[in-house]
Amino acid sequence: MRGENWRFWFPVVLLLLFAGYSSQKLVRAHINPDVDDIDYTFERDLPGCRGSIYGSLGKSYPLAKSVPLWEYRLDPVALTNCVVKPKGAPPRTRGEISDTIAEALGLDRVKVRKMVYNTANRYQFLAMSSDPVAHKTLCDSHLVAGVRIEDTQVRQYLQGRLLSHVLGSVNAESVGSAGIELRYNRELTGVPGKIRGMKDARRHEIYDRRIETIAPLPGADIYLTIDHNVQYEVESALKWGLEEFGAASGWCVVMDPATGAILALASRPDFDPLAFGRASDAAKVNRVTNFTYEPGSVMKVITVAGAIDMGLVRADTKYTTNRNDERYYRLPGDGSHVWEPFMSIRDAIVHSSNIVIGKLGCDLGPERLWTFMRKFGFGEKTGIEIPGEECGLLPPWRKWDKVKWSRAPIGQGVSVTAIQLCSAYQAIANDGLRMKPYIVEKILNHKGEEVYRHTPTPAGRPIKESTAREMRKIMLGVASPAGTARRAAIRGYSVAGKTGTAQKVVNGHYSDSLFRATFCGMVPASDPKLVILVTLDFDEKRKFHQGGNSSGPVFRRIATGLLRYLMIPPDRPEELSDFDDDDEMSDDNPFKPNKSSNLVDYISNTIKGLQSSLIR
Repeated sequence: MRGENWRFWFPVVLLLLFAGYSSQKLVRAHINPDVDDIDYTFERDLPGCRGSIYGSLGKSYPLAKSVPLWEYRLDPVALTNCVVKPKGAPPRTRGEISDTIAEALGLDRVKVRKMVYNTANRYQFLAMSSDPVAHKTLCDSHLVAGVRIEDTQVRQYLQGRLLSHVLGSVNAESVGSAGIELRYNRELTGVPGKIRGMKDARRHEIYDRRIETIAPLPGADIYLTIDHNVQYEVESALKWGLEEFGAASGWCVVMDPATGAILALASRPDFDPLAFGRASDAAKVNRVTNFTYEPGSVMKVITVAGAIDMGLVRADTKYTTNRNDERYYRLPGDGSHVWEPFMSIRDAIVHSSNIVIGKLGCDLGPERLWTFMRKFGFGEKTGIEIPGEECGLLPPWRKWDKVKWSRAPIGQGVSVTAIQLCSAYQAIANDGLRMKPYIVEKILNHKGEEVYRHTPTPAGRPIKESTAREMRKIMLGVASPAGTARRAAIRGYSVAGKTGTAQKVVNGHYSDSLFRATFCGMVPASDPKLVILVTLDFDEKRKFHQGGNSSGPVFRRIATGLLRYLMIPPDRPEELSDFDDDDEMSDDNPFKPNKSSNLVDYISNTIKGLQSSLIR
């Protein structure tokens, strides 16, 4: 019998011992027996002020900067439970405390009193302020109670939506979310400091009982190559072009051909940097660097430049305009245009003939054409300091079918970014030397010491100097009365450029009604100081959807404004002698007659000129 009792109680005792051991372990995990008293001290990081972003004009005109602020919230329960007693005076009432809070922050007294008596709602937002006097008042426990203070900073974008795709945005934690803010987030972020002080029973800091404060170090300042005045001119002209011609979106980039510096970069639709999270996906896309598309006829310049550089053709070399030439496989057409039996390479660029350039591309061959496209920077990232840059699509030439032999030369079957295309034209403007595009000029630390400065960097020489100059001469005819970009001409300045009207792909087929219209030009052509690319993207059928009729006038508006602002002298001053500059520059028609002349005389003289040319 005794053996049976032993067998019963033995497992029971083991279970009790295990339960007791487990219980004491759990208790010891929650209670530290070494703590004799509650510690009301605390220590936390103090974030450093984020660095600023400036344009090319320097510190006088900041583009983005952070302002240190204090965020004030009201806890009515804490205010009610505290006794606020100034030295040598009776305790203060809740009404008096609320009036002090309202006066310090410039708030409505009645509103603050309602907040004080609303004990059901704790930590009500009062205000954000950078006023040190208000901060000193609200930190004084002998004057107020129940006010919770947090150190914070607010990012300000001084130019509003201007440069939104370049600057980007920051999130609620002041971490970069897009653009330069994201790319240089580490440099812009400051070194945090330290705060050691006392906290109350609810673990809130008692501001007037700070023990130690180690000030944080602000972040570095970024200086861009962009002048905000130039950017405003570009964005205004682009907005006008979208409204005037009914485009759904558009983009523009302006580059210094000598260095590769970006002078302006705009993309529409844009967004408010302070509301980046609420912007649509379409508005967030930087269409200059992060969007690829088929360029269309602007790519013909690359084809011709490669052929001339190899000595395959000259500007006056003529090709037949017969599309059904048996020597070539499935040539592209020229629409309803009717040409003379023969056309020179120069005229093929001026009139944008798909047939002639398609034949030239076949003669050049896919390997050599692909090689020149790569030399001009297509199919790879340019390395510009904007996150998310695309590299485009340029398949290896061995994978090209025979149809692509004549389509790639005219800008079909390959995709590019706007920055790649502008960079390629920059090489032609810079006598064949391509420069790496850049948008960050320098970086200064919090002491004002220079930690980085960009040095203009060559990215290769795709063509010889003589070829580049010959190409500029050929491209002069595009912005002439006989060319496809008559409306891009600027009186007093020579313009070398090329239009492109690329069909958009819809459901795997080229659309007959939807286009992307581009004009890329350099001015003055004799010694280029600006390379400007403009593209308008149409989602609906529009009358003026061609590059010359839509993007050309936008180019002209931009170039006219920048030539004046940058004080670039005209290279054709004789064209200005008989014309009023202000009147000429403000009109979109490049061939407007002198306003002092009679309209009937102008028409009569034009007809006589046409008659004399027909007689000759």
